[in-house]
Amino acid sequence: MSTANRPLGPGATVGVVAPGFAVKRSEFRSGLKALQKMGFQTRVGESALSRQGYLAGSDEARADDLIAMMGQPDIDAIWFARGGYGAARLLDRLPWSRWRRRRPRPWIGYSDNTALLAVGRQRGVCRAFYGPVVTELHDSSSFHAGSLREALAGRRQDFAVEPRNVLCRGRASGTLVGGNLSVLTYLLGTPYQLRTKGHVLFLEDFGESCYHIDRMLTQWRQAGAFEGVRAVLFGTLKTTPRTHFPPDRKVKDVLRETFDPLGIPVCRGLPVGHLGKKRTLPFGATATVDTRARRVVITP
Repeated sequence: MSTANRPLGPGATVGVVAPGFAVKRSEFRSGLKALQKMGFQTRVGESALSRQGYLAGSDEARADDLIAMMGQPDIDAIWFARGGYGAARLLDRLPWSRWRRRRPRPWIGYSDNTALLAVGRQRGVCRAFYGPVVTELHDSSSFHAGSLREALAGRRQDFAVEPRNVLCRGRASGTLVGGNLSVLTYLLGTPYQLRTKGHVLFLEDFGESCYHIDRMLTQWRQAGAFEGVRAVLFGTLKTTPRTHFPPDRKVKDVLRETFDPLGIPVCRGLPVGHLGKKRTLPFGATATVDTRARRVVITP
């Protein structure tokens, strides 16, 4: 295994930073203890417990925390404290070009952390893992511990797809990219837009209405962001009905309407994202989607 893809396990030193929302101190401390119980050494960013409104300190302070951690050669990985909002506000403040000259290190998180994970992986700065944040680690029901270990160790992962979750048939392979649908939608048209051509795209979201999902997917289509995508995988897409609007359509109908014309395999229902026992995905790995076999295989 190459140095760039070496596994992350017990004995490694993890830098913990809060790039977005302020954390609940009790959950944060419990999460640190859980990391230590896993065998990791932990180092906490100076702003991790700060609060400025809903954020964990100013943009400058949160960016400086990540910059400081990345400047310490004995830090083996960065683990984000929580999601919410605020990570995208740091993108213009980070020294991406300088970081590219160093070996990529694992960054772990999900949801709002998509902004950092997607840009960091795309610019060759990090190995991005879409998995639990630190404030969830104390609750074993919130994530799949085996999947987290397998992903960080660089092992293959297999996902079975139920027949009802096959939306468009086919077989395809490609580099796995993606993250939270809302966050990636906000990056369209910016210097940080996700490159999707030739890749397998993963998307998930939480708390959006069906028409919001429809609107975001329409924006992707009109921006040409689905052109050349080899396959699409959806994790959780838990919707919130809007009682003051007419009854929602079904999300699966919106997905079929969006992707049927593309002629690529599309599956939903991967246990990744905003749900209990969430699996961890290694972005940058090879994903093979086979709807006939009803399997998704992730090979680092």
